[in-house]
Amino acid sequence: MSDSPIPTLVVMARWPASGRCKRRLATDIGNERASRIQQRLSAHTFAVAGALAEQGEVDLQVAMSGISLQSTRRYLSSLPPCTLVDQGKGNLGARMHRQIHHARFSQKNKSVILIGTDLADLCPRDLRKAILTLQHQPLVIGPSEDGGYWLLGLSPVVTFQQLNNFFFAMPWGSNKVFDLTCDRARELGLMPYQLSMKNDIDFLSDLSPWQG
Repeated sequence: MSDSPIPTLVVMARWPASGRCKRRLATDIGNERASRIQQRLSAHTFAVAGALAEQGEVDLQVAMSGISLQSTRRYLSSLPPCTLVDQGKGNLGARMHRQIHHARFSQKNKSVILIGTDLADLCPRDLRKAILTLQHQPLVIGPSEDGGYWLLGLSPVVTFQQLNNFFFAMPWGSNKVFDLTCDRARELGLMPYQLSMKNDIDFLSDLSPWQG
């Protein structure tokens, strides 16, 4: 049994307002429908993450953007018990970097796992695999079909100085993010463990398996 603290699971979430979320999907189906889909995706992610937190497997941290934290607690009914924080400013890399610092502030020997809210097929097994793997691997990454990643897990051996390599000067939104992240990890001597590939819901074609 490990003496290390349970990992922090960080959910990077966006307020599902019409016209302010799922913009690529909205070009195909309209802002209102895209917003409703984001609401469903977020609720599903919160349910999976909240169940693990309730069972004591993770500390849950939800990082919101697009709305104040007070309004989040008031209006987002699907939000589970969690540490609620603001994502802050900057690109995705800067915001993820900030959340890892927040998660490790009181306990520097914590593993941290980051996910978004774009997976309709996310299940507890996916997250448990990452949790167990981080007990003996420095880095866990779940590739997305678009060339990005749906999960990034960092063990305590990854230092704050090394974090910069994963998040800064990264072409976010491109099909190079996963490969570059793995390349940079290997340059640091951190061999990335790869989870199964998944597909974010970003376009109309991505909805077919979900609705079938």
